[in-house]
Amino acid sequence: MNLRSSSATLVLALLMLGGCSKKAAVAGGVAGSKAPIPDQDAEHLGRDLFDVMDAVLSYKASHQGRLPQTLRQVGVDSLTRSTIRRLAVDAGTPVVTSIFRNTEGHQLSSCRGTSDIQEEASLNERIFSVDCATVGGAPAHFKVQGAR
Repeated sequence: MNLRSSSATLVLALLMLGGCSKKAAVAGGVAGSKAPIPDQDAEHLGRDLFDVMDAVLSYKASHQGRLPQTLRQVGVDSLTRSTIRRLAVDAGTPVVTSIFRNTEGHQLSSCRGTSDIQEEASLNERIFSVDCATVGGAPAHFKVQGAR
């Protein structure tokens, strides 16, 4: 084997190794980086939103269509170890916001969703949209895979 063909073989092998698993690359983030990628932050906050919204809509269903005014009424803590949760009602639509208590090591600071996330998830194989804010304050939109 000459030098040119061995170099080509090496390049081909490296390309194949680099492209083996897109999921592994996404799950691991950037090599040497400890900060989660924005998709991981959106998954974490989105699943939290989904769970809280599920409790809010369960409350509504069992209280003759009345929405709760606070998360305490729903039996959901507004503070967790890693997030702050907020509930608002906008023109009769519940809006839940989940905010990282400490944004160090995160690319996103918060995500929010309306009751539409429940319907969207049921129609799209547990995938729903959330609107988020980066740590710098820029808006971002993500599709999140709900819990099984």
